[in-house]
Amino acid sequence: MKNILMHTLILIVFTLMLVGDSFPEIPIIGGVSIVIWFIAIIVIYFIMFKVKAIDTSDPLYRFKTQLVLTVYVVGLIFFLDVIGGQSQMGISPENEIFWLIVFVSVIDLVFQWRRVKRLNEQTEK
Repeated sequence: MKNILMHTLILIVFTLMLVGDSFPEIPIIGGVSIVIWFIAIIVIYFIMFKVKAIDTSDPLYRFKTQLVLTVYVVGLIFFLDVIGGQSQMGISPENEIFWLIVFVSVIDLVFQWRRVKRLNEQTEK
């Protein structure tokens, strides 16, 4: 239960941060500094490690978590771009760095998936 709660909190903070970056004219969200959002994310991750809401020893858990977060954030960035958001930090599909980060993340996911498959094959033997 604490896993779901903490991961949901991370997704909410990421969402608010990206919405605030894309639409700075929104009164409450757009007025918060990006540094505050990053600090909030770091604090949440620290709490997740302290309460053991992150199981770093399970490769399948890590794979699923990274896959969901990657798909969600990339989808959100595309959605915000489609509805007219202009990122103040340059996080947009038009940016080459964005595609490089997505590519590296996909490569990492492929390697994680191979590791999960290899570990599953070893445990079945």
